[in-house]
Amino acid sequence: MRGNLPDRWLRGLSLLVVSAGLGLSGCSTTPGQTGLEGSSLTESSRQSNSVLMQQIRGELDDGEFGNAALQLQLLHERVLTPQEQVEFLLLSAQLHLGSNEPEIAGEYLSQLSQRMDYATPEQELRASLLKARWYESNGEYLAAARERDFLSGALNPEQREQNHEQIWQDLMAMPEVELLEWAEKTPATQFGDWLRLAAISRNSRLTLDEHLAAVTTWREQNPAHPAAKQLPGGLALLADLAANRPHSVALLLPLSGPLEKTGGAIRDGFMAAYYESLDKGYAIPQVHLYDSQKYGDIDVAYAQAQLDGAQWVIGPINKMQVQALQQRETLPLPTLALNYGDRAEAETTPANLYQYGLAAEDEAVQIAEKAWTDGLRRALVMVPKGNWGERIYAAFEQRWLELGGEIGEQRFYPNRQDYNPEIKALLNVDDSQKRYQTMRRLLRQSTEFEPRRRQDVDWVFMVALPQQARQIKPTLAFNFAGDLPVYATSHVYSGEPNPTKDRDLNGVQFCDVPWLLESSELYRTVEKVMPNGQGGYARLYAMGVDAFRLLPRLKQLEVFPHSQMFGSTGALALDHERRIHRRTECTQFRSGRPQRLARR
Repeated sequence: MRGNLPDRWLRGLSLLVVSAGLGLSGCSTTPGQTGLEGSSLTESSRQSNSVLMQQIRGELDDGEFGNAALQLQLLHERVLTPQEQVEFLLLSAQLHLGSNEPEIAGEYLSQLSQRMDYATPEQELRASLLKARWYESNGEYLAAARERDFLSGALNPEQREQNHEQIWQDLMAMPEVELLEWAEKTPATQFGDWLRLAAISRNSRLTLDEHLAAVTTWREQNPAHPAAKQLPGGLALLADLAANRPHSVALLLPLSGPLEKTGGAIRDGFMAAYYESLDKGYAIPQVHLYDSQKYGDIDVAYAQAQLDGAQWVIGPINKMQVQALQQRETLPLPTLALNYGDRAEAETTPANLYQYGLAAEDEAVQIAEKAWTDGLRRALVMVPKGNWGERIYAAFEQRWLELGGEIGEQRFYPNRQDYNPEIKALLNVDDSQKRYQTMRRLLRQSTEFEPRRRQDVDWVFMVALPQQARQIKPTLAFNFAGDLPVYATSHVYSGEPNPTKDRDLNGVQFCDVPWLLESSELYRTVEKVMPNGQGGYARLYAMGVDAFRLLPRLKQLEVFPHSQMFGSTGALALDHERRIHRRTECTQFRSGRPQRLARR
């Protein structure tokens, strides 16, 4: 919490304090020097400063940022020794990192780097930890992990354990290819070995058995490494997960009716992963396949699955059926549903129900976080009319505002052939033309005029299918917004490279499943086996692959809240309601094709 100060007051006070802080050298003193009012810096004043600093530090640790900001202002008005100035800068940086103001925190850290000659060893250590946090707040995960690895030897055992887990979380935010590239640049070092272990876990092509084998080999090669002594991110559970995986599962999918193609794609992806493991000689479960369309009562399907010896149910897909399941107190068998029920419809869900799907809301949250990390602050939003668009917008809006972003305007557009009226209104081009017409009428003479778009926004969040996006993106440029970055959900990409049609989408950034962006051997096999390829159902094939691989890993995700499984649909994590969330890979259209974005 932020104490009793409104956010507006806190931000204003933050700016006041940082302005004063940047001029700190003008009022610095050393022990025994004369202060600003000409009074000597006495022992009692030093004790008073120390008490105030301890109080501020406690408030920051408790999240009382409003009170801490007021106390810091009082501290800044006092006479401070060089060492106390270091403490003031440390506390100020901690305040603004905690208040999600990394830009201001960076100014304090920059000042701090110039005063480290006066810092105690304890202050040097805190400065390094704050610097790592600042890197993380800016999405510079490699720099953060390197900083944390460098300082780890100076930490006490409890701090070291927390720091090692944070190193792991930082590395897990980086793509596998970059981890491998940096590992090659840092051979035979502790940090290089961190990178190699992280690359193993980030490899979305590995089965559970392959992951276990690779980690075991790494551990044998690096027995003295801190991560070998205590495996991070739930890796220590891999052997137990492999030994206790289900030996019989029921796959409950719609294999007839309106969702037949959806169910068939998930089934084929699931079985592709099944046969891949079988061909490699790994343990596989017995699979019982049921057409959910043939069961009017899902309890009958559960009864049949139990009769057949199934230990788990994977499915159903239908949202209404999943919603009905989450309203029960318990289920006959533990279940990995392949869709999500509405949170608002159930206060609690059965302890043995897990929900996994390709939720567009996860993508909206990820886009908000990426845009913020990229330094963007004020958005225009275009989403389609209807419940689906509203759900995506709600998820985006909540996360964007939490981060501190602003929304200049949002438009819920209808499906039409001409999006120019909507976009002109969104960009206020109409207002520009009206002002010109008014001026021309008042002056009663012709004047030079060039329409302008609004200048109070710095990016566009677009939710659109390919055929819509191919019209919207050029129309933005036509209305003088060609310089605005455009970010989109994965729906902007059909899943099949089409440079001719997608050239109009050049520059659009979006995040999509690794299955489409990292061509794997399994992807190529499925593409070859399907008569017409995977087409627009490719993401559902990926979902089937991950349903197979995810089931034995659910315990790991549940026991270790920050652990992830890196699969064909993205980095998968489990929340406290046992709902799977995804983080996907980010890319950008260049020459009409998706191309991986460079990471910092």
